[in-house]
Amino acid sequence: MVDPRSGFDAAAVIEAAAESILITTADLDAPGPSIVYVNPAFERMTGWSGDEVIGKSPRLLQGPKTDLQIFNNLRETLRRGELWEGQTINYRKDGTEFWMEWSIVPIVDEHADVCQYVAVQRNVTARVEASRRLGEARAAELAADKARANLARYFSPAIVETLASKDQPLGPARRDNLAIMFTDIVGFTRLSEMLEPEVVIEMLRDVHSWMEKIIFKWDGSIEGYIGDAVMAIFGFPDAGRRDSSNALACAYELLTAAQQHSLAKAEQGLPPVQIRLGLQYGPVALGDVGTQDYVEFTVIGDTVNIASRLQEASRALDCHLVVGQELVNSIRDEGAREDIGNLLERLEYHGNFDIRGRSKTVKIWTYSDASL
Repeated sequence: MVDPRSGFDAAAVIEAAAESILITTADLDAPGPSIVYVNPAFERMTGWSGDEVIGKSPRLLQGPKTDLQIFNNLRETLRRGELWEGQTINYRKDGTEFWMEWSIVPIVDEHADVCQYVAVQRNVTARVEASRRLGEARAAELAADKARANLARYFSPAIVETLASKDQPLGPARRDNLAIMFTDIVGFTRLSEMLEPEVVIEMLRDVHSWMEKIIFKWDGSIEGYIGDAVMAIFGFPDAGRRDSSNALACAYELLTAAQQHSLAKAEQGLPPVQIRLGLQYGPVALGDVGTQDYVEFTVIGDTVNIASRLQEASRALDCHLVVGQELVNSIRDEGAREDIGNLLERLEYHGNFDIRGRSKTVKIWTYSDASL
């Protein structure tokens, strides 16, 4: 139809439109509505010619993945004379699917009755796919951030960066030589009896907080918290030239920090917190254990068992720190470090020591500080 005043040809515009335009009858009840017109863009988008679809229902575009629920409010919206919009999967003549978005408006006659519906249809497959990929990328980013946060609970910031940069940071189980440290709070059972459970939890959080900072400072990683005990490892994920001396230096600093912590708590009328430690160096197995639903990184082996037993032995030996000969040997092998002699001269040689549950004795060194 050409407007005689402006010469505007509406039919020509519709024919030339880049978007698919479809006009139907106003009968919404099945088998209607019927298609009365489609433009060339519809034919290009769907593969159906105008001759093939005239007189048929637009439902011929629907298929197995078409979400029919989007049409729930179509009838009411159009009967109110309002614009209706929707988006779902539709199908071309050859059966291939695509995402279609359309806007439908009612056309009224001179009596204000709806006589036809005009639907403008758009193929939005590329947009939907881009949105899906963006959602997946955001989900992956959130998962990576969560994984990084979990790593940060156990590893120093530098190690977190190393692990996060690898596709498989832990990988299959492997065997390495590591320095192992066990720490324990002296008299924790008695403290638990004296204090309310909530106070005990806060105390542990407080102690673990400053211990974590010191362990990370010396490039250690926290393998796990076992009640009041902490297990730390030095030399993961990559062995360094100072792993053993870092472990011993860390132990000394932890003991000093515990003393300072206790003095501060004493001023608040709270009981002091003393710690004892065990250190050993040697081969261990590292890897993930658990099930598909729950996985935990762990370190196991005779070296781990010895370090744990040395920490226990500190009470019977009435000292603050017990160190296995293998760790002392490893520190001596790291001889390029200037303060190594300073680290070792604070230790006292004890000799052979019987380890509970182990047939062979272990040569040990001890450390006690009268000021602690």
